[in-house]
Amino acid sequence: MAKGFGKLSAIPTRDGAKFLLAFGKCYAEAKGDNEEVQQFLESRLKQINESLLDALPQIFDKLVTDGKAGDRENIAALFNAFGSRVDRLQSGSRALNLELSLVAHQTASKALKRSRFPEQWAMTQNNLGNAYGDRIRGDRAENLEQAIAAYELALKVRTCDTFPEEWATTQDNLGSAYGNRIRGDRAENLEQAIAAYELALKVRTRDALPEEWAGTQNNLGIAYGDRIRGDRTENLEQAIAAYELALQTYTRDAFPEDWAMTQNNIGLGYLNRIKGDRTVNFEKAINAFELALEVYTCHTFPEDWARGKHNLANAYRDLIRGEPTSNLQTAIKIYQQVAQLFTRKAFPYKWAENQGHLAEAFMKQAELRKHPEDLDTAILLLQEALEVSVSGSPDFIDSKYRLGTALSRRFEKTQNPEDLKQALDAYKTALEAISPEHYERAKIWQALPTTQSVLGSRLVREGEWQEGLQLLLNSVRLLREGDDPLAHANALYQTGRAHETLSDWDNARLYYRDALRLYDHLKDEPGMAKSRHGLGSILVSQGYVKKGMAELEKSLDLYRHLGRSDKVTEVESLQQAVQQVEQNISEAMA
Repeated sequence: MAKGFGKLSAIPTRDGAKFLLAFGKCYAEAKGDNEEVQQFLESRLKQINESLLDALPQIFDKLVTDGKAGDRENIAALFNAFGSRVDRLQSGSRALNLELSLVAHQTASKALKRSRFPEQWAMTQNNLGNAYGDRIRGDRAENLEQAIAAYELALKVRTCDTFPEEWATTQDNLGSAYGNRIRGDRAENLEQAIAAYELALKVRTRDALPEEWAGTQNNLGIAYGDRIRGDRTENLEQAIAAYELALQTYTRDAFPEDWAMTQNNIGLGYLNRIKGDRTVNFEKAINAFELALEVYTCHTFPEDWARGKHNLANAYRDLIRGEPTSNLQTAIKIYQQVAQLFTRKAFPYKWAENQGHLAEAFMKQAELRKHPEDLDTAILLLQEALEVSVSGSPDFIDSKYRLGTALSRRFEKTQNPEDLKQALDAYKTALEAISPEHYERAKIWQALPTTQSVLGSRLVREGEWQEGLQLLLNSVRLLREGDDPLAHANALYQTGRAHETLSDWDNARLYYRDALRLYDHLKDEPGMAKSRHGLGSILVSQGYVKKGMAELEKSLDLYRHLGRSDKVTEVESLQQAVQQVEQNISEAMA
């Protein structure tokens, strides 16, 4: 057994101390050359292990006792330097590297007193915030709370007057932590993030600090892209504008890595953009992602490569031009490539996010190919993702909502009551996780009224008509105020179906008509077809046979155009039944 400090221990304290001293020598001689420091760490991967993690606090005590690295302040500086560099190490275990960074900064923080070393203490708090913000181990929500607390402590020393540049750096970091925060009100967290970035930009101007200015512009773009309050369309334009500003400094030649990061982000801006031609926006998004991947290769920047590939897959999944099945297969192949790096063990949250989006691709493929196994695959992927996703987080809500949809669609094919039960449970969980103040315009929060619509229609059909109808009416109200007219049209249609199920013909007719008007405005042929189908059935039931048959004939033309043979057969059977009734009445009167 190796001798530790103060007691016998299996922890290699002496070897760890030698390693850190060698790192400190390399760090000092490198004089800011990050590549040289990274090469040193790459060459010592065997020493960067779990034993070193356990040993770090005792190594600090040993170095202080031996006096080999000077006083506590210098040793704390050594630990800070190691923590700041090991978190950038791409080789080895990413989770371990980040944990080493965290413990190194924690150890340095405990060694420094604010009263004696305020500047270094504040720097350590800032570094500690970075370590908690990136941390993989532990509870993600709690890690982000710890990051915010550390940044706020740093800002007690780093004021705009005394340390303007450092103050701006911590404000920028604080903005990122609020942007990722899980606890608290999501909309308010994003407002806090934007406010922090705008404070940072008071010091980080393009003339004085061009590189830092570009970095904060990029971060501001991310916050506006996620923003819930304000006009969604304008928020996305603000995001794209901020990215374009960042690219004025982040050129490929001068800052290739930062250029690639911003290209990736501007791709996301165009992918979500509301203004402009949707096809053109998607083309711009794909082009930006592919540009980023020219720098972000699997070997040089594996995490960034995986993130960029994931975004490219999302673009192909939703791409309008080209053959839909081919686009989806391309997307699925890319998601599978990403899964080879973003594994459940190494990157649990990114793995879960990739699983959820991969499932979305299989759900879309199920609609096109009519293969039930695609839905089976989607359901399995989502169930696995939910084992990791943080309860109440956007990814958790998104996966629950998708799971409800996938199970609901499978129920339509199998009529397995267990699928329906699980779908209802998933939808209810999604609803409970989304508080009303979260719902504004952002896509993820559209799950609230859309889920109410689907769940409401299910409950009505299952006999719980009072609760179901209330959910449907709530969804119609919320979606009327939102910016997703297609979801609003779907809610109107589902409410019409619910009233038809309850034999409330007048209200059914009104909602079907409203849905038809909106579908017609949106040029959504599937919606127009089903609304005319429902409206025709109601009119016939109310005795308006001529008008009803006219609507059914129009729905029949649309179904034929869409290639919906199942619906063609259904409408033709209804028409024949109506004609038979009319003939019977005519014969009886004769």
